[in-house]
Amino acid sequence: MTRRLGRLARAFLFLAALLAPGCSRRSAPEPPLTTPQQRSPELQAILTEAGSAYQRGNLTLTEEALRRASAMAPDDADLALDLGDTLTRAQHLDAARQHYEAFLARHPSSAAVRLALGLTLTGLGRWEDAAREIGQVAERTPDDPVARLNLGIVLSKLGRYDASVEQLRRAVELTPTDPVAVKELGSALMSAGKLQEAATALEQAVALDARSAPAWFALGGCYARLGRKAEAAVALAHFSETSEGKERFLDQKRLFRAAQGRAEALSLQGKDEEALAALLAYRDALQDFPQFQQELGVAYLRLGKRTEAIAALERAVAGDRTLREAYGHLAVLYQQQGDTDKAMRARRSALHPSGYGSLPVESP
Repeated sequence: MTRRLGRLARAFLFLAALLAPGCSRRSAPEPPLTTPQQRSPELQAILTEAGSAYQRGNLTLTEEALRRASAMAPDDADLALDLGDTLTRAQHLDAARQHYEAFLARHPSSAAVRLALGLTLTGLGRWEDAAREIGQVAERTPDDPVARLNLGIVLSKLGRYDASVEQLRRAVELTPTDPVAVKELGSALMSAGKLQEAATALEQAVALDARSAPAWFALGGCYARLGRKAEAAVALAHFSETSEGKERFLDQKRLFRAAQGRAEALSLQGKDEEALAALLAYRDALQDFPQFQQELGVAYLRLGKRTEAIAALERAVAGDRTLREAYGHLAVLYQQQGDTDKAMRARRSALHPSGYGSLPVESP
C-alpha cells in the first residue's frame, strides 16, 4: 500500500507540474525554413507568374500570385518578404502588418521578417510597437546596422533621445561612412542637448555628403545654439546652395515627368516597345538623372529584358542610394537569378531610410 501511494503521489506531482502555470514544458520547435532550392516546379511557375505581373506594374495580380505561392510554402521567408513588400507598395500597410505577424507566429526568430514588420509599423505611425519589434532584431543581431539605425530613428520619434543616441552610435560604428546614420546621430545628439558632440557628428555628415541640405541645416542650427554665429552663417549658406541644387533637380524632374507620362500612356495601351522608345528619346538629356534610370529599368522589365533592366537599375542606385523602388526591383531580379546574397543586400538597402527627405522650413 505504501509503495502504491508513493507511485500515486509521484504521478500527481508530475501531472500538477504539467498543468501548473509557467511550467517548464518546452514549446514546439519552429518548423524549418524553406530555401529557394527547395521550391517545387509548381511553385516556381507561380513565382514566374508573379514576377511577370510585377514587371508589368500590376500589383493586384502580383499579390494574388504571391498569396498562392505563400500558401504552398508557408515557411519561405523570402516569399513572406516579397508578399509583404508588394502589399506595402500597394499602400496596404495593415494587410502587410497582419501578413508579417502571421509568419512570425510560425517563425519568431526570423530577423528579416521582424525588421520588415517594425518598418511597416513605423509607416502606420505605431512608434511604440515599432520600437519593440525592431528592438528585438537589434538585440538578436547586434551587428545589424539597418536595425540599429531604424531603432535609433524610432526612439528619437518617441522622444527617447539618450536611447536613440546609443543605438545610432552603434549604427555609425558599424557603418562609419554612411552619411544618413551620421546625420541622424548628430540630430539625436542635438535633441539630447549634447551640442558639441552633435556639431562634430554633423560636420562629419556633410563631409561624407555635401549635398545633404537637411544635414547642413541641422549643422547651422547647432552652431547657432552654440553661439558660433559666423560658422552658423557659413553652414546655412551651404544649406541655401544645396537647396538651389535641389531646385535644379526639380527642373530635371519636370523634364523626367514629361518623359514618364508619355511612356506610361503608351504602356497602358499595351505598347511597351513604344513606351521604352519614348523614354530613350530623353536618354541624352537625363542620362545622369537617377530616377530616369530607375524608370528605364522598369520599362526594360516590362519587356522581359532583365539584363538591361539590372544595368539601368544599378546605374540608378549608383547615382542615388535612397531609391528604394530601384533596390526593391533589384532584390527581385537578383533573387530570380539565384543570387541570394545580392538579393538580400538590395532588400536591406530598400529598407534603409532616405538621407534627404523634405527640406526644413523653420529657422534654426
